[in-house]
Amino acid sequence: MEYRFRGWDATGQKGWVYGDLVHNQKVTKTGLEPRVMVGGYEVVPESVGICTGLKDESGQDIYEKDMVEFRKVGEDFKEKYYVASVEYKNGAFNISRYSGFRIVGNTFNKNLDIR
Repeated sequence: MEYRFRGWDATGQKGWVYGDLVHNQKVTKTGLEPRVMVGGYEVVPESVGICTGLKDESGQDIYEKDMVEFRKVGEDFKEKYYVASVEYKNGAFNISRYSGFRIVGNTFNKNLDIR
């Protein structure tokens, strides 16, 4: 299995960057400081998420911390829409039992595109 990561560029100029996850240190005027990098770019540590291996209904990869919208038909046979956060808990992603997802944003910058 290939692990793919995504993180928000720490400068804010590149937006989302993709690639390998690296934890290392950078030299500053006061000494060494920890940093997190994805795809060769320093990223905001809280923004890092791993690819779930799942895709939404348009074929886009779903990453940990994405906000996804899904439909569910209720007992009244009406479609209802829900938004959930993709989280990794106890060795599994908590949305794997649903299908028909559409990515509507992420928990880092909370930009939502809800119908």
